Amino acid sequence: MRKLLNWLDKYLLEIGISILLLFIPLYPKLPLLDVRHTWTYIRLEDVFVAVIVGIWLVQLLRRKVSLKVPLTIPIIFYWLVGGISLLFSLIFLKAHLANFFPNVAVLHYFRRIEYLVVFFVAAGTIKDVARVKRYLFIAAIALLGVCLYGFGQKFFGLPAFLTMNEEFSKGIPLYLPSTARMASTFAGHYDLAAYLVLMITFFGSLIFSLKKKLSKIVVFLLIFASFILLLFTASRISFIAYLLAISLMLYLHNKKWLIIPVVLASFLLMSYATGASIRFGKTFRVKDVVYDVKTGKPIAAVEEPSAEEPEEELPLGTSFISVPIIETKPPEATKIAVIRKSLRTATMSGEVATISGEFLIRRTVVFDISFSTRFQGTWPRALNAFRRNPTLGTGYSSIGLGTDNSYFRAIGETGALGLTAFLGLFFALGLLAKQSLKKITSPFGKSVLIGMAAGTAGLMINAVLIDVFEASKVAFIFWAFWGITAGMVNFYLPKRESLIKEGIKIVKLPIVPIIILVFLTPLVLGSSLENYFVADDFTWFRWAAKSTMADISQFFLSAQGFFYRPLAKTYFLLVELFFGLRPSLYHSVNFIFHFGCILGGYLVALRLTRKKLVALLASLIFLIHPINAESIFWVSSTSALFASFFYFWGFLAYLQWRSSQKKWKSLFFLLTFLSFVFGLASHELMITFPLVLLLYDFVFKQFEQSLSWGKKLISHLPFWLLISIYLWLRNGIAQAHGLSGDYNYSLPNLPFNFAGNLFGYAGELIASFRFIPFYNLTRAYLRSHELFALILLVIGFLIIKKLLKRFRLSRPVIFSIGWFVILLLPFLGLGNIADRHVYPAHFGFFILMALFVNWLYEKLKNKNRTFALCFVILLVSGILGFYQSEMEKAKQDWRQAGETANKILLAIGSNYIEFPLDSTLYFVNLPIRFGQAWVFPVGLEDGLWFIYRDETLKIEITTDLEETLALTKDKPNVHVFLFENEELIEMKQ
Repeated sequence: MRKLLNWLDKYLLEIGISILLLFIPLYPKLPLLDVRHTWTYIRLEDVFVAVIVGIWLVQLLRRKVSLKVPLTIPIIFYWLVGGISLLFSLIFLKAHLANFFPNVAVLHYFRRIEYLVVFFVAAGTIKDVARVKRYLFIAAIALLGVCLYGFGQKFFGLPAFLTMNEEFSKGIPLYLPSTARMASTFAGHYDLAAYLVLMITFFGSLIFSLKKKLSKIVVFLLIFASFILLLFTASRISFIAYLLAISLMLYLHNKKWLIIPVVLASFLLMSYATGASIRFGKTFRVKDVVYDVKTGKPIAAVEEPSAEEPEEELPLGTSFISVPIIETKPPEATKIAVIRKSLRTATMSGEVATISGEFLIRRTVVFDISFSTRFQGTWPRALNAFRRNPTLGTGYSSIGLGTDNSYFRAIGETGALGLTAFLGLFFALGLLAKQSLKKITSPFGKSVLIGMAAGTAGLMINAVLIDVFEASKVAFIFWAFWGITAGMVNFYLPKRESLIKEGIKIVKLPIVPIIILVFLTPLVLGSSLENYFVADDFTWFRWAAKSTMADISQFFLSAQGFFYRPLAKTYFLLVELFFGLRPSLYHSVNFIFHFGCILGGYLVALRLTRKKLVALLASLIFLIHPINAESIFWVSSTSALFASFFYFWGFLAYLQWRSSQKKWKSLFFLLTFLSFVFGLASHELMITFPLVLLLYDFVFKQFEQSLSWGKKLISHLPFWLLISIYLWLRNGIAQAHGLSGDYNYSLPNLPFNFAGNLFGYAGELIASFRFIPFYNLTRAYLRSHELFALILLVIGFLIIKKLLKRFRLSRPVIFSIGWFVILLLPFLGLGNIADRHVYPAHFGFFILMALFVNWLYEKLKNKNRTFALCFVILLVSGILGFYQSEMEKAKQDWRQAGETANKILLAIGSNYIEFPLDSTLYFVNLPIRFGQAWVFPVGLEDGLWFIYRDETLKIEITTDLEETLALTKDKPNVHVFLFENEELIEMKQ
């Protein structure tokens, strides 16, 4: 009996892991215990895992196994973040979330613990390489069983047990037709496909460590059968993941010559063995799509009936990619359908008019239903949850059972902190593989590591469209395999280096902050891609639509009563043919250039401060600060974004010119000068660029002391000469649009405007839009009390002078203040502030904020490093969280402003096919702004021109309804519209 107990004590956990490796892939997902408010069930696999974990805990207490394995800290951190997110949702968010059930949230959290605890159990059982080989033999038997059952489903009608909806998940056996996508013993074809991606890659890697030919042949046949079953799943993302994973595996094995043959053979088999290629072909289809002529928005795809529909038809979705149309023969290029419909129009008598609308049918690229569901449903739901609570998300299960993207699911349920912890697991796995592959010499050990590394990469790609790491069968096998691998590494390298040190080396790489910015930018801005146009966006579009390529040369010589921005005009003219009136394309360009400015700003801050964290913090504030909303969400601001982009990158080229060797100096100086030229052609803010170059040279002492002043300044001469030419062209030749009203200079008020605007911009940068009411009240009071304003101005000047004497400012601080003031110089003398004018001057202010946080940390660190670190993390989280919440409000304003502008144009365009010549439309109480976003201060006439193309149509905007009705009484061809309660109502006599 004692021998039996000793044997069990030694091998019981190994038996348990062996059973799991065999049982989990082969046993269907049959329900055991119901969970209220969901169709998720407790299943037999959960009971087995609980028993094995219980045994492992006993062994842990007896110190027979240890937690000292790779990934211990990342896994515990992941569990900790998940627990905090769960508690936050249960305590604070529960009452505000629809369809959120605490018991389901707790279950989902425990599932994350359950999946990962298998890693510790498996790792703790590895005492020698023989045990690893036994595990892999059992896993191969399980894979063979999965393949045989899958082929049995395909050819012999074996039942499937799916969990795709509430009824299926009850364990009802389903008999699939031969044309269906196979699921084998898994809950769905996507889960099976993900499992096969991992297995094919892993066992494919293992082939290179086998010595016996018979073993190689057997494993190859197993891989081949698995690949055929993968094709039977018809999973497009898994096939792509397989190709990339297998290519990576061959690359790591230094078998690059095999990559192309394997990829070609895979495509060949896909074409001849199954109908998977048909499914790929239906991902994007060119179809007739109905567009509303008045708004340019797609309504629905026209699906032509087919005599023979395949059983596994992939339906069309409602996501479209519009393509430009060259209408050489209008009757052939388009079809017009005029449909009669009733819409509400108000009259003085309250009658309802019947009107007609025009619809255009054009050839368009259409997504299938699978992609449309993600783009329009599950992904936006997850991102909305993230925006609701960016730090911790809205809790497990709060965004539904499926998100079709493991990363969006993590960020929606557990926020940025949860996604960081989740990705940290894979970062640690990558570090483990990188570190171990350098030191392990065993061919078998290398093959296992390469197989897991490449297989993990494949699953991570798969997770872009599927909740791979939340699928229980895949998750259990994945973490069990990594546990076995980590245990093997411990056996081979008992004294390996800490992963933390390895991770710190990676984190210190210059590319890491850039990757962070690349990742965060679409998260912050992506939801605004579909915002509609507002205000003078239509003025730019109308101007572009009426111009031709032959006019480009004239853009530099004549402003045509417009601003002098020839490069921006050229841009709008060139893209109008392809973009048309599709907002997402114009917004995409703005977002790209905003990111270009952020990246340029990061590199500038890094060069000035030599501190990566300072540069990253300044760039993060730049990315999310709400004062940017007008510059990046308003298409009319594209010209300023162009100039800002050239400002940053031209300055970077200048820094490089100052520090580079002789042979490269000419190139970098030329890039600096060209950036200045393009910037001036984009927007007048670029005129301050030479002053910034001078500031840098003086502050950082870039002049050679031995040179005379003339020689020191000669390199700046070309920039000042170009300014002279620019001013002559702009004001003398082109006769550009001048300043007026509040946006003009007043010599007597110049000192007051300078100080007041500087105060206003600084206040907005610190407190966001919450500062505006205070600023407006203060400015209004001081305008009527000029003597008091003068006294305050003098006192402020003396205080600043005293502070500058007391504190010795570093060069980066002096330069950042100079950058902020110099870039604002063209606008500080104006009669009021405008958010768009502070972009990109505010980046100097953001560097100051980041330097202050760094200074605070250095001061506190001397007393208590841990307290200092925690305090600064909380401070930075608070700052970024505040600006993020303010940015969300700004995004809502611009979205609502676009919807209002669209509603106004749609109301006119839908009710009137045309107006008589020389008609006049009066608009009463037309909205000018929605929050901080513009609606129609100008631009309505240009927007209506796109609907009617009528040059005689006149637009008048008034504020008094009775006065307008009296003025227009008995006049022909006059219409009066009142905007009231978010609706445009026509008022008739």
